Order: sequence, then C-alpha cells, then structure tokens
Amino acid sequence: MACLFLLSFSCTKKEEPKIYEKPVSTKQNATIVFLESDDNFYKSNYMPVFYRYYNRLIYQNDFENAAEVLEIVCRLKCRYNYFDHVFSQTIETFVSKYQSKLPVDKTLFINYYFEDFYKKSGNFKKAIFYALKTTKVPVKDYNTCHHMAEAYLDLAFIYFSIGKQDLAIQCNQKALYYYNKINSINGVGRVYNNLAIIYSALGNSQKEEEFNDKAIKYFKKANDLDNVFVGLENKIMLYDDTGNEKLNALVDSTYNYFNQCKFQPKDTKVYISCCYISKLLRENNLKEAKKIIEEIQPIVKKINSIETDITFEEVVLNYKIKNNEKIDMESLTKKMIPYLIENENYQRLLAYYPMLKQNAIKKQDYKTALYYEENINKISNLLGKNSNSRKVIELDKKFQIQKKEQQILLQKKTILNNKITIALLAVAIVCLFLLVFGINIRHKQRKLKLEKLNSQLYTKQLLNNIEKERKRIASDLHDSVSHELLSLKNYFQENTDVTNRKIDTIIDDIRSISRNLHPIMFDKIGLKESIEQIVERTQVSNNFMVTAYVNYNSSLSSSDELQVYRIIQEALSNTIKYADAMAAKISITENNNSVYVEIKDNGKGFDVNNTLNGPDAFGLHNIIERGRSIGGKTKIRSNINGTIISVKINKIK
Repeated sequence: MACLFLLSFSCTKKEEPKIYEKPVSTKQNATIVFLESDDNFYKSNYMPVFYRYYNRLIYQNDFENAAEVLEIVCRLKCRYNYFDHVFSQTIETFVSKYQSKLPVDKTLFINYYFEDFYKKSGNFKKAIFYALKTTKVPVKDYNTCHHMAEAYLDLAFIYFSIGKQDLAIQCNQKALYYYNKINSINGVGRVYNNLAIIYSALGNSQKEEEFNDKAIKYFKKANDLDNVFVGLENKIMLYDDTGNEKLNALVDSTYNYFNQCKFQPKDTKVYISCCYISKLLRENNLKEAKKIIEEIQPIVKKINSIETDITFEEVVLNYKIKNNEKIDMESLTKKMIPYLIENENYQRLLAYYPMLKQNAIKKQDYKTALYYEENINKISNLLGKNSNSRKVIELDKKFQIQKKEQQILLQKKTILNNKITIALLAVAIVCLFLLVFGINIRHKQRKLKLEKLNSQLYTKQLLNNIEKERKRIASDLHDSVSHELLSLKNYFQENTDVTNRKIDTIIDDIRSISRNLHPIMFDKIGLKESIEQIVERTQVSNNFMVTAYVNYNSSLSSSDELQVYRIIQEALSNTIKYADAMAAKISITENNNSVYVEIKDNGKGFDVNNTLNGPDAFGLHNIIERGRSIGGKTKIRSNINGTIISVKINKIK
C-alpha cells in the first residue's frame, strides 16, 4: 500500500528534483581523520583527543570548525548508542554559548543528536520536538537535505511506535524523497526498513518480508553492516511471529556472520546475542543461554540505553520464566511499564505484556492474565491490526483522488467505511471459526499424543512381562527338567552309549531353549558379555562369521538392555534364515544423549516396504516395537549389497 503513496507522490511532480552532491572536504587534518574512523571510536584515547582539539578551537573562537568536529562525534555516538552525560553537557554548553553565532544549517546535527537520544531513551515526545525543528529549516544544499531526510525517517519510526501509521507513511514518503535528492543508497534502505516495520504492524507478513529483503539489499550495496544486521534482526522477528520453520537457521547464520565480522558495534552485539538467546530458550538450552546472558550483561550496562536495556530485559525475563526463577514483577510493573505507557512506546509494551500474561497463568492468577490479554488486544488494535489498516487505506485513497471534488471524496469514504465494517465482521467470524477449529485440532493432537504414550508404555510393560515369564520358564527347564534328565541318566544300570547320547542331546536342546528364552546370567554379566556369548554361539552353531564392536558404559536400565539384546538376537536370526549372508557385524556406541545399535550383514537384501506390509514380517515388527518400547527409533535399509538395521535410543535425563 505504501508503494502506491510513493509512486503517486513521484508522479505528481512536474520536474525532476534537484540532486545535491556531497561536498568533498579539502581541509582535513590528522585529528579529523582519527575522529572520523569507526575503528578508533572505542579506543580509550578517542574522547581525550576530541576534547583537546575541540577546546582548542573554542579557545581560538573558531566556532564553525568546533561545530564540525562536534558533529563528527555526535554521529558516531548516535550510530553506536554510546550516549554519556559529560558529552551531552558539552553539547548543551555549545548550544547556550555559541550556537547563535553560527547559521542554523551549521548546527542541525544538534537537533539530530537529541532527537536520536530521546528516541532511543523512549521519550518520543521530546524526540518529535527536535525532529520537527529540523523540518522547519529550508533545504538549500546537501547538508540540509540530508538532515531533512534523517528527521522525517525518525519521525516515521516514532509515529509508527505510537500507533499513528498514517503519519508514519507520510514521513516515510518524505524521507524517501529527500534521500533520492542526495542519492543516498543507505537512506533508501532505511526507508524500506521502516516500511517493513509498518507492514508488520498491519499484519501483512508477505509485504513485510518483501520490504525487509529490499532494505537488506540496499544496506549491503552501501556496505552498511550495522543496518544489514538491523534488517536481519527484523527478519528474525518476522519469522518468529509467523512461526517460519527457517527461524533457527536464520538466527544461527546471523549470529555466526556477526561473530566473523572484524568490527562489532556493542549495541548490535547485544541485539544479535538476544536473538540467539531466544533461540536457545526455544530449544531449552538454558545452560548456554545463561552463559551468553552473563557475557553481554556488562556490555548492556556500559551502553546504558533504554532501548538495549529493554531488549536485554526481555530475554532475561523469558529465561527466568523458563528456568522457574523468581521474577521482580514489582520493578517491572511499577517502573518499566508506566514509563513505556507515559512515552507511548506501544511496541515495547506489546513485547512485555505477553510475558507478563504467561507468568500470571503460570501462577494461576487468571484475573491478572485476563487484564494483560485485554491490554495486548488494545495495543494490537492501536498499532494497526484493525483501525490503522483503515487509516492507511483512507490515506492511499486520498492521494489518488486529490483533484476530485470534496463531495465525491466523502461518498467514497462512506462506502469504504461500510465495506471495512462488513470485512471486519467477516474477519471476526472467520477468526472465531479458526479459533474453534484450532482448539479442536489441538485437543485431538493432545489426545493422540496421550494414546501414543499409553501404547508405548503398554508395549514396554507387555515385553517386560514376557521376559519375566521367559525367565521363569528358562529357569524351570534348566533347574528342573535338566536336573531330572541327569538323574535319569545316572539311574540307568545299563549305561549304553545310545541311551547316553539321546539323553545328552535332550539336555543340550533344553539348554539351548533355555538360553533362547532368557540368556543365562544376563542380569549379572550385563549386555556386553551377553552379546559376546551370542556371537560365539552363533558362529559355532551356524558356521557363520559374526563380529561385534561394543563401546558402551551401561547407561541404560537392565530391562532396556535386555530389549537391546532381543533386537540383536532377532536380527541375527533373520540374517541366518533369509539373507544368504556370509558375515554380520554388531556395533553398539553411545554419546551424551543417545545409544546407537547397528546390525549389518552382506546378504542379498530385500524390499523393506513390501516386506513390512506383508504377512511374514513378524520378526521385523518385533524389532521395531522393542525399539519403540525403550524410547528408540528404528531404521531398516536394504539393497542387493546387504541389510542394515539401526536403532537410536534416547537416554533418559
């Protein structure tokens, strides 16, 4: 929508605007070159060098050059949010004593400094005051045109923040006009960045992403890394709001990209780190989140800006909620919230209220939660979700029909308002339907999840009971029947060879059945030794090559280890029966989070999908269910070169 305003504005001009060229300074000395360098700004001698040079110029009554050097430092202070009381006093002293001795256009940077200072402090009323002072100065050269563009750009952001989107659109339009008059690529990028923010408030995520990508493109073209990261931060917030699956990947790439940069502004480091902390909190990686919070906390204190303070406090508050820590609600609700309300900083309020609501719900204080929910809705409406969409549409119409009669304009507005009313009613009905539908879907998902968990628990309990019964039968066979056969063998007076062989065969068969039902001494010797036994037994009984690699430290419970043993036993049995393999390999490894089991053979392979869906897949389903019962995920891969069965078992923390 905003593009139409920009287009219509440019079309109404009968002449191409005059282009102002940036003047090239021919009188720079070594001190000026030093002060203009971004690399020198954070050096310990930067401000002492400035004050020595500035005071010398004041002493020599060279107020024009003193103003120029003061402007250089003002620009860097604003760029890196590095405001301090001493420097602000220096500017106020210059204003009271020397500003009147210079032309107005030579001291416009003073308006810019205080405008930026109060904007970042959240005092929007004073910021608007200084910005409007600049817009009253006639444009006559590059310097005045540049300050005019900067002032309108800041006004656009401030009006957006306090919910006046119609004024924000107008100021963005004017800022773009003046940036084009000085051929500022960076300035155009900043206008597009503002438009992306406005479309965010209007709930148009597609347009928001479109303008955000344009802004990043212009910032890269201008080699403005600071604003490149501003654009990336906005894109991260967009992906967060819309639930984009690429969110975490974007956060990781932005964080790594910033850390690889040679020059790292402190305020940008805070914002990028806060995005990364939020990502860690989404992943429940509280330990790493705490580490980075502690790392950037001293930087936040040193910057001493309300903007960085609030951004940092948001992630700290989220961390405390996640970590079940006590939250200083009194400080937040009695100090920060009233300050934001007083200065009409609704964007920040919209960031705090959901966290406060969530904390109230956690405490089962539903009355307070309802209060915050109502405030969220009010601010959302104010910032453009409903009423400001109408304002923007009306403003667009106004630009297009400027030359028409007032009566026609009024009629069109009336028709438009009626349409909006109907549209809002339709949207409300659709939203209500979607809400009911969403709640129903969520309820079904929870029910399915619970059923899945119950099924898993039932399967595990069933398998454990089967193992207990197997153990009992194996014990009876071994301790009772085998013992009776041995007694019978000794009882025969005619100790014939045939009788002995028959009885020995029966005893061996019973022992084999007993071992298959339940491995001997498994509970005492553990998984590793039991696997060695089954490897040895398989090789002897089947003339089949089996190797095993076990790097495992008994991190699973005994019952889970028994299921792993059964999986390996079933897999070897299938290999011997069906694979026509010459050899097989068993491997068990683990890391901090998981245990990995793999059985591989060099047999003829099979079609996994067809087999699993066929009538003779009991053994494979047995493997899959046993893996699922202990929290594992089974994968079966097979081709003409052999079969690999792998099970990943998550450890219980």
